[in-house]
Amino acid sequence: MRWMPDSIQRRLLVTASVVLLVFLGVTGWVLDQTFSRSVIKGAQQQLQLIVYALMGSASEKDRQLQFSGNLAEPRLAQPDSGLYAFVTNDQGETLWRSRSALLTDVASGGRPSLFSSGFVFSESQQRFQPPRFSLSHAVTWEGLENERVIFTAVADQASYRRAIQDFRQSLGVGLGSVALVFLLVQALALRWGLTPLLRMQKEVGELERGSRERLSEGYPIELQNLAVNLQRFVTHEQSQRRRYSQALDNLAHSLKTPLSVISNALTEPRPPVPLLQDQVQRMQDVVANQLNKATLAAPLALGSRIPAQDTLERLVAALRIAYPQTEISTRLQAAGYLRGDSSDLMEIFGNVLENACKFSRSWVAVSAETITLERVMVRVVIEDDGPGIAADKRAEVLKRGQRADSQTPGQGIGLSVAAELVALYQGELLIADREAGGARICITLPGAAADDHEPIG
Repeated sequence: MRWMPDSIQRRLLVTASVVLLVFLGVTGWVLDQTFSRSVIKGAQQQLQLIVYALMGSASEKDRQLQFSGNLAEPRLAQPDSGLYAFVTNDQGETLWRSRSALLTDVASGGRPSLFSSGFVFSESQQRFQPPRFSLSHAVTWEGLENERVIFTAVADQASYRRAIQDFRQSLGVGLGSVALVFLLVQALALRWGLTPLLRMQKEVGELERGSRERLSEGYPIELQNLAVNLQRFVTHEQSQRRRYSQALDNLAHSLKTPLSVISNALTEPRPPVPLLQDQVQRMQDVVANQLNKATLAAPLALGSRIPAQDTLERLVAALRIAYPQTEISTRLQAAGYLRGDSSDLMEIFGNVLENACKFSRSWVAVSAETITLERVMVRVVIEDDGPGIAADKRAEVLKRGQRADSQTPGQGIGLSVAAELVALYQGELLIADREAGGARICITLPGAAADDHEPIG
């Protein structure tokens, strides 16, 4: 994958790596401390057993301590074995030393106080001597000249420190291997997880280069709305380009006749001024009309949240005055909110409602409801009791014409403009027959939830 200077994958990988390293570092430190304490605790317990063995092998004779030669720990009989023991009195006089300490200068790292009756454990770091663990225990032995006796066991730290060092190395290798494997798996997981974003990035680049016309489908739930909105924006831009091209073609075609009239009139000795003024006004009207068509609909992404009931009721109120002979019934309580430009929505519903009133016999019905498909939509159904629209004419009346008078005569007038705007909003306009006779036109447009922000652009 090509790394970007500030890519999402890099952010996630760096963040997760830092969290992982901190977690493994803390875990390693806790395990190291726990193991080290357990090793030192084991050394203390081993020395404690030596002290108990010394006390068990000691006996009093002629007010002096005597020790049997058979000790439980054979290393005490081996010179310089790393395990030592000796017995002293309060004056520091040595009453007994193990054979392992005869050739080794061993001193107690700690000495029980005069009133202490427990074990004293310490770590000695004396000059010119290896570090050792020392455990002393003072007892009062009745019948001796000096009844206070101190039993001491000493062990070299080398073997214990070596065990700790080996554990640290093993722990470091283990945690390091876990970190490397986890980082590799994490990088692969991030690459797999971000594949939809990379695919979207690639497809957007293809859209920019013109090698693709729309985004593919199958995006995850988190990206579906983004993909839909982006596709709506791309479709709108493509529609706008087509609209501008069509408007320019229409403008050039519409200006040919008045320009020819003006050109021919100017060849006369006394050009007719009223005719020239009429043609100039006609040209101004054509330009204004084509500009209006070129910018007919704003992008949906810049629309507002508009109450569908208010928009439809305004149109119905005006049409009841214009068509007093037509009964218009409404059912709009569940209409909800539309998302778009108010002038576009008035254009859509105004054209369809006016056609329904114009070609109905006596009755028009308008209903609206909010539905939820992949997103919130508003469905508006307009029915009339007129002659209806023949099935073979429905596709024709929805086609965009060059001029308004190029539409099919009859009930199709205005439907092409409405269909064009509905398509621009990624909606749907369907023409069907009413069961009791007449036309039934169903318009489905993007809606908005009641708790959406008012402006989204």
